[in-house]
Amino acid sequence: MDFDRSDHVCHLYEDPDEQRSATLEFIKDGLSRGERCVHVTSEPSVDEWYGYLEAAGIDVVSERQAGSLEVVRAADWYLESDFQSVTMARRYWQAIDRNSHGFSAIRMTADMRWTSENVSVEALCHWEATADLVFEGEAAQVICQYDLSRHSSPEIRAALRTHPVVVYEGRLRANPFFEAPAILANEPMLNASKADAADIQAMLARLREST
Repeated sequence: MDFDRSDHVCHLYEDPDEQRSATLEFIKDGLSRGERCVHVTSEPSVDEWYGYLEAAGIDVVSERQAGSLEVVRAADWYLESDFQSVTMARRYWQAIDRNSHGFSAIRMTADMRWTSENVSVEALCHWEATADLVFEGEAAQVICQYDLSRHSSPEIRAALRTHPVVVYEGRLRANPFFEAPAILANEPMLNASKADAADIQAMLARLREST
């Protein structure tokens, strides 16, 4: 899938194989373009992902030595006690700034499962809305990965409200539910994302109609 520069994309999936395949394809393409690639994993160890990357034909040792490839545990990246939009924005700006050291852009994939047990829906919604401003105009492509079988309905609604583009059922789709600017303009009044399973199914049905 081809994304425009400075995209902030939501990937909705149910099959872990789909998530893994999309991540590997995204990272391989980025490395081939001379970009720095970072994957934030919710797994307890990064070694499994380095194994997947090696099996996909990536010279993990060389890429890590060059600074072009990194896998980070979500618990280390997000830091539960410090999950605030300002702090997270600073962390991403620092990651983007590293591109000035020989990389044309940065690509990041973030497995968001970790936030389900550690971050409130309100904090998640506010950060994802803020992230659109963080990545605007930057040479950065970021995919936030949400597991439909594990994330709660309010979390999925928060994700759909804060990403302009969504990958769903293997297709890149315009997002009719995107309202990040309104969330930030009226915060904290719009940070809540109440929803039940029926609401999400209706949203997904409408998303299928998007191109």
